[in-house]
Amino acid sequence: MNLGYFQARINLTNNFIAALAINFTDAIKIIYRDLPGRKLYADNFLENLRRIVWTCLPIANLTVSASAIVYTIHVASQFPARGLSQYLGGVVALSLIREGVPVMASLAIVTQFCTGITAQIGSMKITEQIDAMKVSKVYPQAYLLVPMLFSGLTGFPILCMICIVVGIFANYVFCNLLINIDSHLFFNSILNVVHIKDIFLAIIKTSVFGFF
Repeated sequence: MNLGYFQARINLTNNFIAALAINFTDAIKIIYRDLPGRKLYADNFLENLRRIVWTCLPIANLTVSASAIVYTIHVASQFPARGLSQYLGGVVALSLIREGVPVMASLAIVTQFCTGITAQIGSMKITEQIDAMKVSKVYPQAYLLVPMLFSGLTGFPILCMICIVVGIFANYVFCNLLINIDSHLFFNSILNVVHIKDIFLAIIKTSVFGFF
């Protein structure tokens, strides 16, 4: 019985991976075929972009701010004790920009946006709207999947930049409450440590998360 159960699960996983690969291949073909002719559905792209940036903004900022606050609580008191207050802002900002914000913000977007899209596509499948698209010679991949890919590729980095600013501000507020750090010292530390390449890497990470 256990062997049959695991075999069914393996088959289900294989079918999911195969369907995902086929749909992704179709989406790439549609991009190369329709993008030069400007046949993409811009309305769907803008609607998905609005859902990512605007709808996911509260939960993404809340998640990043909570992570920044927890990190601040653990490290804020340790830096002044070792005479390293001038490095506090830079270290915390660098950790947020390189790893914290891209991962936490992307998880928040997946929780808010992708689950809703999954429910929407499931509802469209049950009510035979996808079959109606095929009858009307509208490719579901072109109408649904491609705008989602482009909106994820664009919306994830935009929301990431907003969350970086919010996370650094939340970190400064709690650092000021815990150790009364000077604002010039805090933000000068960030400017000295954080470079353009760090922000660029964060954009690349979130773009990859958004595309896939």
